[in-house]
Amino acid sequence: MTTPERSATVVFPSQLDELTPDILTAALSDRSPGVAVEAVDVVAAKRCGDGVASTADRVVIDLTYRTGTGSGLPQRLVLKTMLATPHAPAAMYENEVRFYRELRDELDIEAPTAFASHFDEVTGQFGLLLEDLTARDARFPSAIEPVSLAEVRSILAHLATLHARFWQTPRFDDDLSWVATPVSGGMFDVFDLIGLELIEDQVARNPFKQDLIAPLDRSVPQMWDLLWQVQQRHAAAPPTLLHGDPHLGNTYLLPGGRGGLLDWQLMMRGSWAHDVTYLMVTALDPETRRSHQHDLLAEYLDQLGVAGVHDAPTPSAAFEQCRVAALWGLVIGWLICPPENYGRAITEANLSRTVTAVQDFDTIAAIEEWAR
Repeated sequence: MTTPERSATVVFPSQLDELTPDILTAALSDRSPGVAVEAVDVVAAKRCGDGVASTADRVVIDLTYRTGTGSGLPQRLVLKTMLATPHAPAAMYENEVRFYRELRDELDIEAPTAFASHFDEVTGQFGLLLEDLTARDARFPSAIEPVSLAEVRSILAHLATLHARFWQTPRFDDDLSWVATPVSGGMFDVFDLIGLELIEDQVARNPFKQDLIAPLDRSVPQMWDLLWQVQQRHAAAPPTLLHGDPHLGNTYLLPGGRGGLLDWQLMMRGSWAHDVTYLMVTALDPETRRSHQHDLLAEYLDQLGVAGVHDAPTPSAAFEQCRVAALWGLVIGWLICPPENYGRAITEANLSRTVTAVQDFDTIAAIEEWAR
């Protein structure tokens, strides 16, 4: 992955007491030339592993700008960064920085505004200065609280907008050639090298995970092998740009039912079904999903057509793709995720929903049929 251009002087520190006005001035100067930060105050810090932040730390900061500078910049920002030690592979951090630096501004979707985005290839340290979504009264849902169908439809519409814009784009052979596929680049090497080991360790150390997957009657290595059959097919499918990890906890909801997308660390290119399935399965309780999944899928496909996609699958073919796509959310989405990232209750709820979807869709039988 080729590192995006960045200010050579900007390396976000791994200690909060080293976060100086000069660093923030340099970071913000890329997009706001002439800005000068005179003071920075840390309002709050949410650390990875505290059940709120997952693979990165989030720091709420208030900035004081020199008089006559900072026009258009908010006083309060959220710094997404890595404090102390890495919490995830550097590829995830770099991926998200590149989304905000190279792609965010061209997308007509609800996602945070980034005022600075920097990745240091030497240390793997990164920093994203993002808008404080609470200023727009955003709330941050999870699988242990209900969301409305209207809110899910709003998020799904943003996915349709994203997918339509990059549907089979020739840019994947040009300026977006760096974007990972399901079987190359980005996090693939990490998953390929140690993914199965990480999942087996998580399942062994968390008996509740063992209990939840027991009804599937497949071992972790068996599910792992089945998953990569899906990923190979997704890599060969008509590609589009994917959020990559759109479970409900990576979204936000605004007043009026408008939803948005957060946390672009696993962005990649591949089959649209990856994103759509993962959102529907984690956002809705199983009974609601069963009642509305076909209607939601039809609405998504209609939105693709309105946006100019003329070779989208039929509803029946699309549902067949969603059936097999459900396995990713279970295996990599939540079996690999330590409970401390989101807390046991949210982890268990998402695992329960993804296991139920795999059962409802008869996902394993559908994948095993390919090998016959």
